[in-house]
Amino acid sequence: MNIKGAIFDMDGTLLNSMDYWAIVANDYLLSVGITPDLGANKRFLETGMKAFYEYYKDNFGLGGSFEELNDNINNLMRNNYQNYVVVKDGAREMLDKLYNNGVKMCLATATDRSLVVEILKRLDIEKYFSRIFTTREVGKGKAFPLIYEVALEYLGTPKDETFIFEDAFYAIKTAHDNNFKVVGVYDKNAFVPKETMIALCDYYIDENDKYNIDMLL
Repeated sequence: MNIKGAIFDMDGTLLNSMDYWAIVANDYLLSVGITPDLGANKRFLETGMKAFYEYYKDNFGLGGSFEELNDNINNLMRNNYQNYVVVKDGAREMLDKLYNNGVKMCLATATDRSLVVEILKRLDIEKYFSRIFTTREVGKGKAFPLIYEVALEYLGTPKDETFIFEDAFYAIKTAHDNNFKVVGVYDKNAFVPKETMIALCDYYIDENDKYNIDMLL
């Protein structure tokens, strides 16, 4: 398969930031006086921020708007992005190989633009991505295919030669169900067995594969 375009998720796919996102839901609920249930962090990681907000608003009386929750969680994460988050082992080399092979690349992320721009610059990987797409800006989370459709249109590459790189099962399922080519990426914070994800992926990068994408070039 000759890859022409790549649409990358960021957190958990390229960065080790899911280690920090994995605890931020509990931290946020505690900060607003809600005792988290056992599934809080799992729900947050598996369904995305909007579904998390709606669940706790409907079932736990979470106040405020989604925009307020989004901003507050981003503020909790900012220190982690500024000081602790790094590129996952092998990801930089993979990006460099794709870049040098002329593959068009962009980001499709649920993280807000301000944080994305900061972390890409700090880690010196911004040159690889010609554009950033965020779920907040396109108006739909990754339970819907819109962000991938918009990114694909921007890249202008054939759909069957454009691959979506994702670590989250719900995002992988969305891409798969909408006939995108999918590269699944292992992350230790995933709550879904990797065998379940592999079944929906065209390719899967396991924890020991060091982002080997030779099969796509």
